[in-house]
Amino acid sequence: MLTACGQANMNINGEDGMPLAELDMTGEVPSKIVLAGPDTVIVNPGEKLAITVDGDGTAKDELRFSLKNGTLGIMRKSQGGWTDASSTVRVTMPNPQSAVVAGSGTLELPGMAQNAGIVIAGSGTATVKTLSATQLSVTVGGAGKLVASGTAETLELTIAGSGEADMRGLQVDRAEVTIAGSGNAAFASDGRVEATIVGSGTVDVAGNATCTIKAMGSGSLNCSGGTRTKTGEAPAAPAAPDAPNAPRGPDTPSSATAPEAPAPPTPSEN
Repeated sequence: MLTACGQANMNINGEDGMPLAELDMTGEVPSKIVLAGPDTVIVNPGEKLAITVDGDGTAKDELRFSLKNGTLGIMRKSQGGWTDASSTVRVTMPNPQSAVVAGSGTLELPGMAQNAGIVIAGSGTATVKTLSATQLSVTVGGAGKLVASGTAETLELTIAGSGEADMRGLQVDRAEVTIAGSGNAAFASDGRVEATIVGSGTVDVAGNATCTIKAMGSGSLNCSGGTRTKTGEAPAAPAAPDAPNAPRGPDTPSSATAPEAPAPPTPSEN
């Protein structure tokens, strides 16, 4: 989806992007959104695509946009050497099925589609005000952060690194959580929660959930009002998130590729 080869070649879906004035928005509205860079993107619900930009003049001039295969991409120009200032991009579009944050930017969403996927790579932040999802897939790689509220029938959450999924306002029927590293997650459930943790990660579950944990290291699954069972077998090493490579620039990390998950050591007899 997003590729970067140094500062000279950056694109989303094979598109280098163009100034907003040159972007053709007359076709089908996008169902996916990708933010690559240090800027803030605020999405408002609407059936017709519309985009406006506010902020520092130089930062605005560096913005590039692409629209291909149902994906709206928002990035900086490929040459790099960006200003430290950031812009605020306001987008009107239907609630997306997929959202990706690569880099240090901030993405604010009013909601998402019933089958929703969120990927955060790098140090960026995504906020979803109200979810009403049948299936929700979340991947956080690096030091990224997700804040979300609402409901989801099923949640699949993977954190690799020191990322955070602050979903204390999200009620989940069933959840499968995988953490490799020191990341942490919080949500609510009265159903079943299964967690696999390699490292020092933490999962906090509010409600009356039935919780099961496989852990290697000091990781913990805390179920405040429910039951908790720890299995004696060593967890399988969680797969690294399928996160995009972030564009390189002075305000973004040199690589947002998610770290490889460590192989689990032999469990002790404690």
